[in-house]
Amino acid sequence: MAQRYQLLIRDRHGFERTVPLTRSVTLGRQSLCDVVLSDNMISRNHLRLELKDDAWWAEDLQTTHGSFYKDQQLGRVTWEPGTPLRLADGAYTLTLMRTDQTSSELHLQAILETAQLLAQEIDLEDLLEQSLDRLLSISGTDRGFLMLLENGELTSRVQRNLGQELEGHIQLSMSSVHKVFETGDPVWILNVAEDQFLLSQHSIQRLELKTILCLPLVLQGKRIGVVYLDSRRPITEPPDRETFEAIVSLCAIAIERTRLSEENLRSHVLATVGQVASSIVHDFKNGLFVLRGHADLLDLSTDDTKVRHHCRKILECVDRLTHLSQDVLDFAKIREPNRETVDLLPFFEGIVEPMMSRAAEMGVALRAEGLPCLIKLDPSRFTRVMENLLANALDATTDMTGEVLVSWTQVTGGVQIRVRDRGKGIPKRVIKRIFEPFFSYGKKKGTGLGMATVKKIVEEHGGTLEFVSEEGMGTEVIILLPDHPITGAIKISEQSTGEHRNLGAGPA
Repeated sequence: MAQRYQLLIRDRHGFERTVPLTRSVTLGRQSLCDVVLSDNMISRNHLRLELKDDAWWAEDLQTTHGSFYKDQQLGRVTWEPGTPLRLADGAYTLTLMRTDQTSSELHLQAILETAQLLAQEIDLEDLLEQSLDRLLSISGTDRGFLMLLENGELTSRVQRNLGQELEGHIQLSMSSVHKVFETGDPVWILNVAEDQFLLSQHSIQRLELKTILCLPLVLQGKRIGVVYLDSRRPITEPPDRETFEAIVSLCAIAIERTRLSEENLRSHVLATVGQVASSIVHDFKNGLFVLRGHADLLDLSTDDTKVRHHCRKILECVDRLTHLSQDVLDFAKIREPNRETVDLLPFFEGIVEPMMSRAAEMGVALRAEGLPCLIKLDPSRFTRVMENLLANALDATTDMTGEVLVSWTQVTGGVQIRVRDRGKGIPKRVIKRIFEPFFSYGKKKGTGLGMATVKKIVEEHGGTLEFVSEEGMGTEVIILLPDHPITGAIKISEQSTGEHRNLGAGPA
């Protein structure tokens, strides 16, 4: 039996995929490479793997960040199977592996490994990552994405080796991808040269794609999403279509099972929060009110610095527990916003002003920037939203010279509000949990309900909330409030300035 080889590719985040090796290939960042590696540290043409006289040779293509083999910078060397090869100081780790398995054995192994997803207790994001990586590995393709149906629309949830804007980077139009989802009819093209329609498209010729697979994720006749995969390399041993479709179906079962499990858990948490709020929080707040009153009296009745110090510590704890109690009550209750016409310019200036001194002490520029704009919202409730977001932004910018900016613009059908910082950013694993009740990140003190309450208040206003963040680059929170901004805001904004400036400064 002829010796078979596979290339195991592991990125800096720990995600793995395997690519069958049957001929010489080029690896790099540009889409014309045989194996596409999307990390910015990778050169456009980074590494050449050449099969010569039954041995594999690895050659660095004079790259900026280099390739390393046995801890030495690589020029050209014979690559021993099983010995790792690092690209760009760890952006990717490559391992050449021998395999003597037949196609049938590989297909059976793929089915068994995919079935294991059904038994794992992992969160949805990790499951989607694993599912896409597995489908890429089994199909032998290089790039792809996975979309799920959410709120009536297909939404991209995970992708590999593609730009952020999928349209223009894939070789089917997004309308064709949606058609696969709507009809349930997959696209299964193992050789583009045999498909005259696709071959006539300039982009297909330019990228010289060989394989395009697009399949719906179906569970009991219900379509829950779609997966797209493509490759420039010819697949010498393509997966059996029926086997691969069965594997995609296993992924769909695992995804829907995990999604339902998370929804049930979330419902249980919300119900528990409501029960706690209704049974003990009001009594708890009454006790805190009495405790605060006695601490205030004790503080006023003595000149002893030690006693006054202890009083202040008591009051700090009372304030924190009162804030926690209010967060629980706010989160547990569904309230119809008490809307008023608010001019966003003085409203946000009033919220920012009390935080200026803290920001100045941190060396952070805090400002609100935008044109006068009238919109209907609940001033008291929305003040809590902005105070939470600004407090988080300042915390993220601790020990750094930076800026926190609140801005807003009128858009079609509403107003878009942005809170941007240049702080440490939020890890991807945290963003997906940031709205979970009682989840806290990066704070020694916190209720764990701040962002859950923010999301709830925004949704009570009929709005949407989006986080855009990258570690080391900062975070931007984007709120879209549906409304019909009042025309002539500049002319009449002075009438509302005084009224709503005070609303931003007071406690929520």
